[in-house]
Amino acid sequence: MISFPQLTLLHLSLIEGVGAATVANIVAGKPSSIRWQDIYGMSISDLRAMWSMPEAMAQRIVDGLTDSSLLERELALIATHNISWCTVLDKNYPTLLKEIHAPPAVLYYRGDVQAAHRYSLALVGSRKVNEYGITTIKMLVPDLVSAGWCLVSGGAIGADSWVHRQTLHAGGITIAVLGSGLLKPYPPSNKALFTEIVEKGGAVVSPFALQTSALPGNFPARNRIISGLSKGCVVVQAAEQSGALITANYALDEGRDVFAVPGSIADPLSAGCHRLVQQGAKLIHSSNDILSEYGQQTSLAVAQTMKVVVVPDKQFSGIASKHQTADAKTPSQATQHPLVDLCKTPRSLDDLLTASHMDYAQLTTTLFELQVAGVMRQDFVGMWHAVDR
Repeated sequence: MISFPQLTLLHLSLIEGVGAATVANIVAGKPSSIRWQDIYGMSISDLRAMWSMPEAMAQRIVDGLTDSSLLERELALIATHNISWCTVLDKNYPTLLKEIHAPPAVLYYRGDVQAAHRYSLALVGSRKVNEYGITTIKMLVPDLVSAGWCLVSGGAIGADSWVHRQTLHAGGITIAVLGSGLLKPYPPSNKALFTEIVEKGGAVVSPFALQTSALPGNFPARNRIISGLSKGCVVVQAAEQSGALITANYALDEGRDVFAVPGSIADPLSAGCHRLVQQGAKLIHSSNDILSEYGQQTSLAVAQTMKVVVVPDKQFSGIASKHQTADAKTPSQATQHPLVDLCKTPRSLDDLLTASHMDYAQLTTTLFELQVAGVMRQDFVGMWHAVDR
């Protein structure tokens, strides 16, 4: 039976413009004397007084909770498609994810969400992964699986898909975190892979409503969950402006371990990894370098050294996702965007919705593009900052 706290958090999460930080604030600040169902009867002034939220946000919540069809449609889809879900208040919510600042209020999943236990490790890389990156994944995954690690990645084409497939091939458990709703899995070409992940004991998870499309603005939240589900984050390949680097930076912000695989200084897909090492990530050249951090060691007597193979980018130009926006703006162009100026003082997403006069989808997509361009960053408490250049 679904409880009132679960229903209320699910309903709040479905309201456009009400993000994880706002819901987390409501969860943390709700007095024990207030029942969850009482929130439905609160006015704008009640919400502002109770949680010190902006008037525009209080208005969104009042309007959204008045619309019962939002909740009814989602519950009908959950029942029809046999989707599992949990809230941040539930016992089966992944423990590591609950520890991050403002974890998603609701997590939808197929499979075993408890696969994300304390031995979960994120393994991420470029959508344009080349032969060196693939070789690296093939070398790392079997030993990590043998040591009992569940490997978490983003379900995308390129490095993510190689991580999931190699984990399954090694008899391990893997979790794919999607940047879309579970009823619109992205990329569609990986539907069979997602099914196999679930069938072999892993999970496919998403913080997004079931019919959410894979918009670029969804990926910062997806990347934050990948790192949040994991004790550490291993970056195989990453350009200086890439989603994999963003995932690693979230991990650094949350105090999780970060590992980076070095590569050729002539390969742009290694530039991000080298930057992470400069920032304090542990350089790795074998699985032992990861496992030793956790008091483990592989059965290999001598760790193999990875051979650097530089592959021309043109051989992999067709691999990039249509939602990859790293080249949409050069850093010099991106610094001129009005949002950068607004964020010279740290701003929350809620503040930016009001100040920018943009709609939610347009704002989150633009923030993602600016984040990938390296001129904007979101810290672990959810505030957006312009990056000094």
